[in-house]
Amino acid sequence: MLNGWTTKSLSITMSIVPTLALTLVSATILAPNIGHAQATNQTQYGQQSVARQQQSAGQQPTGQQSARQPQMTPQQRAAQQRAAMQSQAQQRAAQEAYAKSVATKRIVQPEGFPLTAEHTKYVSDLLGFWEQNSNAVEKYRCNFRRFEYDTEIVNWRDPNSRQLAAHSIAFGEIRFASPDRARYETSRVVRFANPPQTPGGEADYPEVEGDAALERWICDGQNIFEFDFENKRLYETEIPKKMRGNIAESPLPFIFGGKRDEVLQRYWVRSATPKGVENEYWLELYPKRIEDSRMYSKIELIIAKEDFLPKAMHMFNPLYDPAKGNEASRYFTFENRRVNNELDKLADFMKRFVSPRLPGLAWKRVKRDVGSNQAAAPPELKLPGGQGPTADPERRLP
Repeated sequence: MLNGWTTKSLSITMSIVPTLALTLVSATILAPNIGHAQATNQTQYGQQSVARQQQSAGQQPTGQQSARQPQMTPQQRAAQQRAAMQSQAQQRAAQEAYAKSVATKRIVQPEGFPLTAEHTKYVSDLLGFWEQNSNAVEKYRCNFRRFEYDTEIVNWRDPNSRQLAAHSIAFGEIRFASPDRARYETSRVVRFANPPQTPGGEADYPEVEGDAALERWICDGQNIFEFDFENKRLYETEIPKKMRGNIAESPLPFIFGGKRDEVLQRYWVRSATPKGVENEYWLELYPKRIEDSRMYSKIELIIAKEDFLPKAMHMFNPLYDPAKGNEASRYFTFENRRVNNELDKLADFMKRFVSPRLPGLAWKRVKRDVGSNQAAAPPELKLPGGQGPTADPERRLP
């Protein structure tokens, strides 16, 4: 589902293209549909343009659709041209206003910062150990679940815990091959249909059927591949050479680790591990960069002590504010984490670990230029949302 916030997030993500090459996990199959819609609009515009040229020359319009259209008078054509010019002027004004708002936006240091010297050293040491551990990861694979929350879509809460229900839950897999190749895909999606019919019962989450549940995004280090399952198109976009190797520069960082200095330059970070929790490290990260703040207001990250890899991540909508009724967020769990597995190494050697392949004979590969409406990151990655690490999805959702 899309709302005003996700639409803005998309336009912002498109402005920083392959600098955002992935770093993890991804709710809406957006970019492929946009590419298809753009191609469709261009086709329709071309047909209408030909019809208008034929009409101006006194020829009979070609095509069934054009043949049914009545001949326009000069006054009607002039009115149509005025309307088109007015629409273009409105679009330009909107773009200028948006650019001005972005240029004047200021990032404010969150409450509670700067940290004490002791807290600062603890966070620095923790990030340093995480970086050291991540550098040893050559191949990585995990399953994920993605919980989408938005009160505008589903506003049912458990009467006992008051936990908001997810409007959709996706299941998928993430793969990573050092230094900058990755694959993200979903295989199954369920969506909220009805609250429990009996006290203590479970909400109804029927499974989404067909291609609507499928998402796939691949980065091979040089190109970004997006799969449009509905229209059977594989979109390929070459990453400019100066922007390659930035897999950590994505809307959803951290899944494949991060360099301490870069993380601290990009975020205000503090420890948030609850008392009594011994096997996890909890971190809160607030964006320092405008482009990040347009995609999320805060990230809560849980790192497992057993393998020092992320096991959950909670991303909050830029306008997240429960007091104002905005609880749009996204929560990921990363399960069955597998590092440097010999079978994965063999699959990568055979070019089957992250390499893109056409799913069928009916598919077509389409090349696109940087700056067109392609995704710079997995479809779900650029539309953050999900209810977070403060509760266990296993306990709160069916």
